[in-house]
Amino acid sequence: MKLVTLFKKSIEMPPEYAPGRCNIGARGRAIRLATGLGIVAVFVGFGLLTTGSVSLVFRLFLFIPFYIGLLAALEGTMSFCVLHASRGTYDLHEPSGVAFGKSKTKMAVWSEEWKKLDRRKARVMHFEAVLGALVLAVLLALA
Repeated sequence: MKLVTLFKKSIEMPPEYAPGRCNIGARGRAIRLATGLGIVAVFVGFGLLTTGSVSLVFRLFLFIPFYIGLLAALEGTMSFCVLHASRGTYDLHEPSGVAFGKSKTKMAVWSEEWKKLDRRKARVMHFEAVLGALVLAVLLALA
C-alpha cells in the first residue's frame, strides 16, 4: 500500500503554472491523453483494415488524424496545452479539458518571457507530433 501511495505522489504535477513546463491541470491532462490515444488507435485500426483496398496516397492522408491524436497525447503526457501557449493563457482547473469555451479558471500569462517559453515548448511539441505522425502514416502506407 505504501508503494502505491509513494508512486502516486511522485507522478503528481506541480499545482501551479510553470512557464514552458505546465499550463494545464490533472483533468485537462487526463482528457487530452485519453482523446489522443483514442484517435490514434481508431485510425491505426482503420489503416490496418484498409491496407489492401485503399490506395497508398489515401493512407498517407492518415497523417492528419495521427498528428491530431499524437499532439493531444503529448499534451496529456507533458501537462502542456499548445493552444493555451498560443493564446498566452493557462488553466489548471479546466472543467472540460479544452482550451476554448467557458472556463472561469483560465488565467492570462502576463510575462512576455514566460509567453516565449510557452511558445517554444509548443513548437517542439508540434514538431514531435509531426514526426510521429509521418512515421505512423508511412508505416501504414507501406504495410
